[in-house]
Amino acid sequence: MGIISLQLGFYYDNLSANPIFPDYLQLLGFSLPLINSPVLYFYISSLSFGYDFKWRNISIYLLPFLFFNCITFFLHYTKVGDLFLKDGFPHFSSTLNSGVKYSLTALLAIIPGYYTVLSFLVLLRHQKRLPDNYSYTEKINLNWLKWIVVSLLILFAGLFLFIRYGVSYGLVGYPDLFAVVGAILTIYVFFIGFCGLHQDAVFNNGISLQVDTNEEDIIAANYKNSGLSDEKADQIFIRLKLHMDEEKPFLKEDLSLAMLAGDLGITANQLSQVINQKSRSNFFNFINGYRVEAVKDKFKDPALSAYSILGIAYDSGFRSKSSFNKIFKETTGQTPLQYRKAVS
Repeated sequence: MGIISLQLGFYYDNLSANPIFPDYLQLLGFSLPLINSPVLYFYISSLSFGYDFKWRNISIYLLPFLFFNCITFFLHYTKVGDLFLKDGFPHFSSTLNSGVKYSLTALLAIIPGYYTVLSFLVLLRHQKRLPDNYSYTEKINLNWLKWIVVSLLILFAGLFLFIRYGVSYGLVGYPDLFAVVGAILTIYVFFIGFCGLHQDAVFNNGISLQVDTNEEDIIAANYKNSGLSDEKADQIFIRLKLHMDEEKPFLKEDLSLAMLAGDLGITANQLSQVINQKSRSNFFNFINGYRVEAVKDKFKDPALSAYSILGIAYDSGFRSKSSFNKIFKETTGQTPLQYRKAVS
C-alpha cells in the first residue's frame, strides 16, 4: 500500500506544470512496480507459510529494479537525448539500441506479472495444505488475497498496454496519461482497502511449503527424520483415540492441529505424522469424521428429535451450514435430512 501510494504521488505530481519531484525521482517513481510485486509475493508467502518477512531476505528480488534504474540513470545523465522525460514518462530516442529499449520495456512488463503469478501459486498451495492443519477451512482461505492478486495481474497488464499504446492509438494524450493512470490506481487502492477491511483473518498458520507429489511420498518425506518410531506412533495413536472419545476436543469448532497436539503433549509434526500414517487421512477429515459420528448419534437420540439439524451440527463442532452439509454427504452418502429420516 505504501509503494502504491508513492506511485500515486509520482503520477499526480507529474500533472502539475512544475513537478516537485526532480528527474531522478521521476525515474525511480516510474519503476516502482518492480518493487511492489516482489513485496506482495513475500507478504503473501509470510501469511501462507510463516516465512520471516525481512527486507534483507528479498534484496535479491530487487535486482530488476536496480538494473532498470542503473540503465535509465546512465542513459538519462550521460547519453543526452537517448532517454528523456516528457510528462513524467521516459521516452527513448530512435537512435538508441533497440535491444536496450526492449530489455527495459520487457522488465516492466514481465517482472510484475511473474511475481503476481508466483503469489497466486503460493495461495493455491496454501489452500491445498489447510486440511493438514485445521478442522475448518471456510474462514481461513485467504480468498481476499486471491482477488487482490488476480486483479493486480489484470491491473499490471492493462496499465502497461495503456501506457504503451494509449497515446499512439489516440485513446489519451500525453498530458492526460498519468491522470488516467493515477485515477485507476486510486480506485485500486480503494479496492485493496475494501478487501482488507472485510477479510476474515490474517495469521501465520505454520504450514510448510512443499512440492506436489504422491501422497505417500509426501508422508514419507515429511517424517523421514522425525525420530518417531512405528511403535511410538502406535502408542500416540491409542492416546489420541482415547482423548477423542473421552474429552471430545472435536466439539471445539476452531480446533487446530497445534491445539490438539498441545493437549497430548506432543509436537504438531508428530501428531500430523500419526494421523496421516495410522488413519490414512489428514487432520481435517480425521476430526470431521468424529463430528459426523457425533451428529449421527444425536440423530438417533429420541430426546433430541425436537432439535434442528443445524443446531445439532453446531453442537457437534461444525461452524457453518455449508461445510456441514458437504462433509456429511461426502462421509455418509446422504444429506443430513435424508439420514435423519432414515434413522428416526
